[in-house]
Amino acid sequence: MSVFLGVVLHALGGFASGSFYLPYKKVNGWAWESYWLVGGFFPGLWLPCCSAILRCLTCLAC
Repeated sequence: MSVFLGVVLHALGGFASGSFYLPYKKVNGWAWESYWLVGGFFPGLWLPCCSAILRCLTCLAC
């Protein structure tokens, strides 16, 4: 079971890593620093907050 879970988590991580670079085809005129700033903001701050709100709607009350 743990081997299967490891394979699933590895595939999920690969998908997440690959989707990090998808939107960069649309912003060719940006500096590379802007790519990494936007790319770090959304998965590092925005997505965890949205996940917490969706998982536990009482998180906003804290």
